[in-house]
Amino acid sequence: MNSFDKNNIWKEIRSKNRFIIKIGTNSLLEKSGEFDYITIAALIKGIKYLLKLNKQVILVSSGAISAGMKQLRIVERPNDIVTQQVLAAIGNPILIQKYIQMFDGIPIGQVLLNQTDLSNRTSYLHFRNAIEKMLSMGILPIINENDVVSIDELVGTSQNPNEIEYNFSDNDVLSALVVGALDGEVLLILSDVDGLYTKHPNSPKAEFIEIVETINDEIKKMGGSQTKGGRGGMKTKIMAAEIATKTGAFTIITHSKKFNIESLFNNELKATIFLPSKSISGKKIWLIYATNAEGKIFIDEGALEAIKNGASLLLPGIIKTSGNFVERDVVQIVDKNSKIVAKGIVNYSSKVIQERINELKEGILPKRTFEIISHENLEFL
Repeated sequence: MNSFDKNNIWKEIRSKNRFIIKIGTNSLLEKSGEFDYITIAALIKGIKYLLKLNKQVILVSSGAISAGMKQLRIVERPNDIVTQQVLAAIGNPILIQKYIQMFDGIPIGQVLLNQTDLSNRTSYLHFRNAIEKMLSMGILPIINENDVVSIDELVGTSQNPNEIEYNFSDNDVLSALVVGALDGEVLLILSDVDGLYTKHPNSPKAEFIEIVETINDEIKKMGGSQTKGGRGGMKTKIMAAEIATKTGAFTIITHSKKFNIESLFNNELKATIFLPSKSISGKKIWLIYATNAEGKIFIDEGALEAIKNGASLLLPGIIKTSGNFVERDVVQIVDKNSKIVAKGIVNYSSKVIQERINELKEGILPKRTFEIISHENLEFL
């Protein structure tokens, strides 16, 4: 890590044009639950500075539920999902009004998303087009998970190690999906920690990591426990960095209450920088990270080897299907060890596929080749 020239890295970051900034709940609020106007003012000053440099900025902001709690004088965050949804409904207009007041004349467009909005390819592209139009008109998009109608973020992710699913996870993953959807070049995550440490920051043996070249298992194990006010922790920030860097973007994690735009542009910001990896297409980022799988297709070793070598998934080699999916749905591909190895867009429904599988078992050969998933619509996890 010390082999990298930090000054050159920061110089390259400053040369980028499209910045996605994510700020978390703990960063927006004081311990009392009041809005932290000093931190918000520093954030707004930084965004205004970037806009003056003709940079494009998209803000992903948490804080709606906490704003609702403050309005109703609720001290402890309720576990009840419906109550959290109600608090989000109350808090969203309060939060956006604070931003409107403090941005003072800069036009703002609020965008509330749920997982389904990004999982559906058509709505995903509509989202992309709408944000691009906002940016071209000089409007600052402020994006948040729509907790009022979506509980994906509220209930968390699967605990099954074979279930590789990415949800919004306190807006960390959402911010990375925005990077992928909109060809973002820098993802700046403002948090309640300076960045990534080898151990818990309070540990005397903890070492601060300035630059991460590759996000491997060792880096992932450094993800800490959840924070109190929000739902994410370092684990979800590393997950976000993994997604964003795969799109070719830099990811920066730094302390929101120590952040100012001067430190960012003068190489004085204490932060962890995740370097871009080999970029993959926006469609593949969408397929891997943004989509909900509607079912599963179980395959044998021969089929797995074939698709690894670039072939499409054909009918022979499919053992069975699971779930009720239709043509153009996204499904998971599962190997003989019950490990989810890929995602793909199917050309046939589960009913048709299962019928063809049963015919093969009875010795009835298909009259034509059934390309279940085309190779260009297949991506390994």
